[in-house]
Amino acid sequence: MSLRNIVIALAVLLSCQSCNDSHQPKTISGKFEHAKNLKLVFSKVTENGESVLDSTTTDENGNFSLQNKADAIDYYLIRTSPTTVLYLILEGKEAVTINGDANNLERSCSITGSADSESLLKLRNFEKYMTDSLNKVFSEARQADPYHADTVGRALEIYYKTSMNTFSRKSVKANLSRLSSLSATKFLDQSKDLELMQELADSLRKKFPENQYVSDYGTLVADLIKLPVGSAAPSIELNTIEGKKFSLADLRGKVILLDFWASWCGPCRRANPELVSLYKKYKGPGFEILGVSLDDNMNSWKAAVKADGITWPQVSELKKWDSKCVSDYHIEAIPFSVLIDAKGKILAKGLTPEDLASKISEVLKKNS
Repeated sequence: MSLRNIVIALAVLLSCQSCNDSHQPKTISGKFEHAKNLKLVFSKVTENGESVLDSTTTDENGNFSLQNKADAIDYYLIRTSPTTVLYLILEGKEAVTINGDANNLERSCSITGSADSESLLKLRNFEKYMTDSLNKVFSEARQADPYHADTVGRALEIYYKTSMNTFSRKSVKANLSRLSSLSATKFLDQSKDLELMQELADSLRKKFPENQYVSDYGTLVADLIKLPVGSAAPSIELNTIEGKKFSLADLRGKVILLDFWASWCGPCRRANPELVSLYKKYKGPGFEILGVSLDDNMNSWKAAVKADGITWPQVSELKKWDSKCVSDYHIEAIPFSVLIDAKGKILAKGLTPEDLASKISEVLKKNS
């Protein structure tokens, strides 16, 4: 056989081999410590829970192999027990290797072959590290000085939010084309990070035009842009805790702090002492707080108002997340604050108690 024919034959052989490889199912494989004969279930995350794609049992050494049956980039998981899961973001084209300890799966494991899954794991591990560390500090502070435990708790909560925001902003900026960045957006500040959120939405829309998560996020950002700082605050006309009609327009001419909260919301209740102090300091002809409760139980609402020493006006539709103000103000979580100027324009959204105090002081000084 001539050299030319040998080269052609090799080219055909390699081409056929490449075709065969491209049609071979990719695998998710690796080794888990402390996982002898452990059942693993690989599923797609759906609106209704989980859709099982494959399952296997580890061998005596903890080795395993699952078929990567992901059909499009989306959220998936490997479940090792009813309460232990490892979340992944897969496209279905990748061969993924996962190694770790089954007793502490997320904190111990390493992932290669899926950059999105690696990024998601880093975020979840940092979040768990912050939560565990600060809970330990709070527990120790409560034992040492129960009287000041609430003050310490509020300070730790602010530190947690700030730390997660800083980490998430860096992560999103470095991964604008990765679906995993959507998981980091819950820690972004809608009043300060809207430009970054828009940049992420645009980038993901170009890369994943058919992805539902991307579409939903784009809609959320578009809604936020519809109510930016400087826009007119949507009207609120609801019943007070005494059953009387009350309108946001009744406070026109004052700087207004809208405080969206609920009796069942732990972070809201922990933030209330700060608001009580803030109200005592700034209450006057030029400033008012309007509490908007997302409760659905009148008695619980009344009890929380009394217990927390709230004296500013309170209104509610008593429909929880189905309240009209939730969609009007694009509220994703509470507590959520909106600062409105004397002309009814939005000055700021989602501020921390510290930021609120400085912002209110700044605005009132300008108005005086």
